Amino acid sequence: MGIKGLACSIALMSCISSFPAHAGKANDTLVYASDSEPENISPYHNDLREGVILGRLIWDNLIYRDPDSGEYKPMLATGWKQVDDTTLDFELRKGVKFHNGDAFTADDVVFTLNYVVSPEAKVVTVQNVDWIKSAEKTGDYSVRLHLKKPFPPRWNTCPTPSRCSPSSTSKKSAWLNSAASQSVPGRIKPCRWWRAKA
Repeated sequence: MGIKGLACSIALMSCISSFPAHAGKANDTLVYASDSEPENISPYHNDLREGVILGRLIWDNLIYRDPDSGEYKPMLATGWKQVDDTTLDFELRKGVKFHNGDAFTADDVVFTLNYVVSPEAKVVTVQNVDWIKSAEKTGDYSVRLHLKKPFPPRWNTCPTPSRCSPSSTSKKSAWLNSAASQSVPGRIKPCRWWRAKA
């Protein structure tokens, strides 16, 4: 292929790639393919880039940082405040449902955060949770987070470790091993996870 052929190929690719990707409107489905396969999409048990990206699309956080303004904005939490150097309080959004229909409450946040800081959890992304001592329910829709010690980047780090699974999921092995079929309070419902045949 000469210079003309290369130029035509580049022009054609730029035209094709300028069109946005859309989910299937008939069935509201997004199909994602990758040349690498994350072991799971749990934000606590995966550090492969593809798993991190998929996890961010599937799980909602307590708060998030707006990339344009740099301000912290509500997500699953509608309010948050620092009580003292090692205590954070969160007011949770009411009316949120997991994909399986269960209501999202303080029990889910407490269950998730207390589990991921336990040795039993075997968290891979330790830096996301090693500053948390424990979580405590202070009301049906309020949670108190206890820190191990003062942690200056608490608000920067807080959006990461606050993805929640239903407290009714008593079998933690199911929570870890079937991330693609989990019920999560998020924007995208994971439906299927399959491996392509080589």
